[in-house]
Amino acid sequence: MRFLAASLLLVSTASLPAQNVVAVKAGRAITMAGGDLANVTILIENGRITKIGDKVEVPWNATTIDATDKVVMPTYVLAHSSGGMRGSNENMANVPYLTVQDAVDPSSKFFQECLRNGIGTIHVIPGNRTLIGGQGMICKPYGQTVEDLTIRAKGGLKLSLFAEPGGALAQVQKLRRALDEVRDHIADFERRKKEFADLQAAEKAAAPEAKDANAKKEFDGKIDPTKQPAVDLLQGKNIAFLYVPDAAMVQEARRLIQEYGFKAVLVLGPKAYKAVAQLSGLDLPVVLDGDLEIWEKEPPATKTKKACLGIELYKRGVPFALDVSTGQTGAERFPWWQMATLMRNGVDQGTAMRAFTTTPAKLLGIESEVGTLTQGMRANLQVLTGDPLASTTWVDTVIIDGETVYERSKDARLQYLFGASKETDK
Repeated sequence: MRFLAASLLLVSTASLPAQNVVAVKAGRAITMAGGDLANVTILIENGRITKIGDKVEVPWNATTIDATDKVVMPTYVLAHSSGGMRGSNENMANVPYLTVQDAVDPSSKFFQECLRNGIGTIHVIPGNRTLIGGQGMICKPYGQTVEDLTIRAKGGLKLSLFAEPGGALAQVQKLRRALDEVRDHIADFERRKKEFADLQAAEKAAAPEAKDANAKKEFDGKIDPTKQPAVDLLQGKNIAFLYVPDAAMVQEARRLIQEYGFKAVLVLGPKAYKAVAQLSGLDLPVVLDGDLEIWEKEPPATKTKKACLGIELYKRGVPFALDVSTGQTGAERFPWWQMATLMRNGVDQGTAMRAFTTTPAKLLGIESEVGTLTQGMRANLQVLTGDPLASTTWVDTVIIDGETVYERSKDARLQYLFGASKETDK
């Protein structure tokens, strides 16, 4: 499986703030980089994991978090999510120049829910009801400003083959026209640039002794800024997160990628399971949307069958990352539910857990930053009350860049939902 290089997504990396020394004493550590570790200490300095083991000496000035009766593992990573924004540009068809940075809301309930569920890294990107929807960003779900949230300011460029019923062919044609327009713009720019260079060379040849002819002149042509992200895509400097809703669109996605030569991540709807044989030969990163299971009628229409794209990809050895629902209701918004759904359909536990940790981190090109508990990684940890796949397990504490950003004991929403008593003013 070929994953995308970090340099393709990187524009700027937020520097880690200076932190106090933190020592997390874990009864069980799921490192996602090998086997689990028992009774270890994870030492954190300046927002990074510096040591992990059963004989780590805790400095005198360290803040100690006692998780000796709990499970510690990396926070989850979402490779593709449209949550956390004030509205979206889904109904704006061709807007590659937009960026979610202008719409991300640090106070969004989605980010609060992410912390509550142990999610520490999110690639926020426009939704699926678009054509070319704009640029995403990689962020953490904690901070006062967009700058505070930012991990990498430039994520992927959203493309979508979503169409209303009966409009699939029209959607493909619209996307082709949009990409052709960008390709023509590049060709026109290169033509003008060449004509300028040829003119310069001709002037120099005609009057080699003239100072004006020998003076170096700069080509002042520019790429249309509203097309720049799409230009970068066709020139290999950007990445498309291409939404493919169903099996019929898988072949169209193949043609588009091959014809226009852009790098892509496929974001697959559950109905794409019917074209799984075509997916196994694509050698492209894959993200599954929040709906992992569907029930479809078989002819004759008296029977229904369950379909799960995840198990079909798993059988063929195709790695994939998972997403969660951005709604306020529904079990699909919980990572543990999504992983359990895969396992219920036959996917092994390790693959299911990698789909929320190492696989999306590698897909986004940030595997050296997040996704595992290893030395040198960002100290993004979640402390769980039990096994991550158990329905009775709670996220007790979330640490991001070495800072405790969530504690269940201080979660006002949970206190309200479970009727925690309030102190009466005296």
